[in-house]
Amino acid sequence: MTPEQLQRFFEHLDMVNDAEKELDSVPKWEKLFHRPTGTLQWTASVRLNGRLGGGASARLNTPLNTWERNVYGQLEVTSPATTNRTVRLNPVEWRPLKPHHNPRFDDDEHSLATYLDRWHPYALNRERDVSVFFQHRPGVALPLPQNVTTFAEYLNFCGQPTRTFK
Repeated sequence: MTPEQLQRFFEHLDMVNDAEKELDSVPKWEKLFHRPTGTLQWTASVRLNGRLGGGASARLNTPLNTWERNVYGQLEVTSPATTNRTVRLNPVEWRPLKPHHNPRFDDDEHSLATYLDRWHPYALNRERDVSVFFQHRPGVALPLPQNVTTFAEYLNFCGQPTRTFK
């Protein structure tokens, strides 16, 4: 990306991250069979500050046969600044198959940390390489709160308008 495209990319992600969000439709679980066991997935368009058109949607995935394991949710954002490629924003992983290992960053308290249940806050990854958002490089994750022990609690965490972290 050119410096101008990169600036537009992050301006758009900043806007999506900071906007008030609400689902535009009632999502329905859909069965997909692109893996041997299949997956359950739901997606819904997201209104940003009460309006559609920001290129944002919410998506949840989980294996069809063990739907309360390996749950992966995120905001997906498409914008002209990304040449209409979809990037992930604030992904939240609950009971995944493998732990996440944060990369090494100088003077970063989260450097080299390892977490199983985790989320990748936009604010911590904003200053990292843009390839983090395209999933070409690992980003910085934080652990989920200890009280996320059920699918309902996972959904509640995902639906919080703002999350604080240290």
